Amino acid sequence: MNGKKIFFGILIIIVLGLSYFLINNYIDNQYTNRLPAVPNLSETSIPFQKHITNVNAKTLSKPTVSNLGELGMVYHANNYFEEAEACYLLAIERAPKEWIWSYYLGCLKRELSDSVNTIEHFNNVLEIQPNLYLAQYYKGEAYKQMGETAKFEEILKSLLGIDKKYFVLKETKRTSYFPLPVYASLELAKLYASAGKDKLAENQLKTLISNEISFGPAYRQLSIIYAEKGDKELSKYYSDRSKDLVDYTSPVDPLLDKLSYHSRTENYLLKQIEDAIRTSNLPWALELVDFSLKNDPESKYIVSKAIRLYISMDMARRAIPYLDKHMEAFKDDYGEIIDVGVGLSNSGLKNAAKKYFLMAEKSENEKPETKSRLAGMFFDRLGMKEKGLELMNELLEQYPNDPAVIGGATFLSLQTGDMVKANKYLSRLKKLDSKNPRINIFNGIIAKNAGDTKGALTYYKRAFKDTPDQAFIINYISDYYRNNKMWVELAGLYETALKFSPNNPHMQEAYGTFLINCPDKKIRNPKEAKEFSQRALINYRSDMQTQVAAGQSLAMSYFQLNERGKALYYINKTIRVAKDARFPIEHIASLEELSREFQRIMNSNL
Repeated sequence: MNGKKIFFGILIIIVLGLSYFLINNYIDNQYTNRLPAVPNLSETSIPFQKHITNVNAKTLSKPTVSNLGELGMVYHANNYFEEAEACYLLAIERAPKEWIWSYYLGCLKRELSDSVNTIEHFNNVLEIQPNLYLAQYYKGEAYKQMGETAKFEEILKSLLGIDKKYFVLKETKRTSYFPLPVYASLELAKLYASAGKDKLAENQLKTLISNEISFGPAYRQLSIIYAEKGDKELSKYYSDRSKDLVDYTSPVDPLLDKLSYHSRTENYLLKQIEDAIRTSNLPWALELVDFSLKNDPESKYIVSKAIRLYISMDMARRAIPYLDKHMEAFKDDYGEIIDVGVGLSNSGLKNAAKKYFLMAEKSENEKPETKSRLAGMFFDRLGMKEKGLELMNELLEQYPNDPAVIGGATFLSLQTGDMVKANKYLSRLKKLDSKNPRINIFNGIIAKNAGDTKGALTYYKRAFKDTPDQAFIINYISDYYRNNKMWVELAGLYETALKFSPNNPHMQEAYGTFLINCPDKKIRNPKEAKEFSQRALINYRSDMQTQVAAGQSLAMSYFQLNERGKALYYINKTIRVAKDARFPIEHIASLEELSREFQRIMNSNL
């Protein structure tokens, strides 16, 4: 009896196991049979063909929810939207409570401007995850597209009422971003403006700027509002302010960022890399570049993007393995070859830069003016005096009466210290083109080299009127004014330079520092100093030297304006930046002494 019981027990287990297997196999077949057919891939890259084939085979073999969803992400990230939708729907059907696939499908519909279905899918997400605020924001955008602005406004206001601590992104490689309520505030201001409520829009934007001083789109929107009101001065002011800053066009979405890992499409990956660079998320851009090089190493544009990024991040040696491929791919693109060559020379990779400049020399389609600059680069950047002179002499033979070539020969002669030839070429340039703006520059350099300080100043002042963006001219004139205590003239110089180049961070910092430290106290203006120092500090073009100098001047400005708490905040922040950037110990010590002085004065007033 016991034997029979055991036998029937085993038989029942086998039957149940077989039934379970058959049922699961039947269910799996219901999903595999409805998978979208792999589209024609003949025009796609080999890496993408391999990737989609592998993921599709895995899903056919085992159509789990995660595999179905992953296949959808692969199609989505490579712009096969119909196939992506089919996979997402199968994943949703198989596991309705897994909101992530409804989220990706909502994002897909959002890309396609299908507002009705966008709302439907994000509603499904919010039923399961009511605190997924990006889904609410995207849903609001869809309402806006449908013209239901009241619903959009309601969603925006609800997001503004939530504590910012809930918008800190934990699962993202991005380090530079603004929380979602910042975008909600911007969109609310746009809604007010479109409804003719300009005052409400202005107040909304000014409040936003006071809380987020480096959010560029808010300044740009204010510029638009003032332009529509006919206030050209304020419109230009806010337009200039916006151009100091990164243009953050949309909120960071860590879930959408994950699509990048499933893409093998050159255009998609390049777009993501460019977005990461534009928004100053360089570590994320670096990860995308490394991923792209691994998965699409034959793309010349990805190789180019990688090399440029490595150079910009002081990691130029990482570019070396890709340089030969890059040179071959871009041998007919003079601008690309020169840009990378200059970058390599700036990074100290002179031998690599030399190869690029020699390749650029072979180009037969460039203007003589461009080639004459290359002659100067051989000497100035690589120390190849003979090569530079050889190329310049060839150009002089071919284009003996071209003012650009004669100007290039004049400058190269000045660089190499051959004053006889410099004067000879300069005389020829004056005859060929008497109004050439470089004449005053060359006369200024010659006078300076001869020790004629006032003569150089006269020529440089004339040159400044023609080309007010030349740093070495501004530096010479400003040094002269400073050494001779000509403070009014120095203020005028900075103001003129900033009118021509309002977004130059070096000029912003120099003017801000001058206005807070000018020996003539009648010229000091802490309010204006605060303005220009702040602009230099948050300007995305600013290097560390500029940021530290601007931070110190900004702290001093706040202190003189009796905003002592902000002064202490900015001087201590500047000290941290200086330490992180390994500034000289003496410089850091002077900043720390300023901080202690602030603290002593504040304590004495308690």
